[in-house]
Amino acid sequence: MKHFFPALLAFLLIGCQTITIGMNPAPDADAFLETIKQQDIASFNSRITSDVSSKKKVTESLEKLQNADSPASKQARDKVAELKIENCYMGSDRSLCKLNNDSELVLEKDGLGWKVNLKESSFTTRFSEDMQGLFRAEQGPEYVTQQFTIALLEGNLEQAREYSTSRTHMLLPLIVGMMSAAQQDQTEDQKLKIEEAKQQLESMTCEVDGDKAQCAPEGKDKSMNLVRENGVWKVDFRKGGSEEDEKTEGAPTESSAETLEESP
Repeated sequence: MKHFFPALLAFLLIGCQTITIGMNPAPDADAFLETIKQQDIASFNSRITSDVSSKKKVTESLEKLQNADSPASKQARDKVAELKIENCYMGSDRSLCKLNNDSELVLEKDGLGWKVNLKESSFTTRFSEDMQGLFRAEQGPEYVTQQFTIALLEGNLEQAREYSTSRTHMLLPLIVGMMSAAQQDQTEDQKLKIEEAKQQLESMTCEVDGDKAQCAPEGKDKSMNLVRENGVWKVDFRKGGSEEDEKTEGAPTESSAETLEESP
């Protein structure tokens, strides 16, 4: 009996140390990154807490990496392969791990392990932006103009923002709101015209001058202005049409938006 209590105390201490090591968030953070590197969506889903919107952002990028075979996709996979954990800071229920791409993973306690909270992790935004930039660099001004116009015709504000400059974003809620309201009372004839407008977009042509472009479907007089920012083409509703106007701050004109109004 005299030897029992010291032995029991030693066992408990060893057990506590084992649990403490098991709660270290670094292995779970590494396992999460491995699902990203392998584009293993099923395992990825098991490593995160539930948040539909953040999950969708990352899974869409992973699906692109799975299915794409292009210079941009190879570059994206190489970039992902370089991801690694630099430091982790453990709390009782939440932990923080810093990555080598200047982003962070927020992890929440899950039993004896940890799961990544994508919504609160800066990794989610950084990863989505990196992947989007790499894939978007391959998209020409014709494709960008088509996708932007379709987004407006369908009232998809998020997609319209993706294919446009920050100063264009100022007008988008108004334009998308007007298009969405118009769709609610559309006649069959108007719906047909919208579909015809989408088909016309297939004939999109662009005149490119360096990092600027003007795009319009065949037969359209007015065009949309685009600029290339960090290698990515974006629609740019800008103030006027001169170089001086481009440097002027303020709300952009609706001159480019008129191109859309003529589409139906």
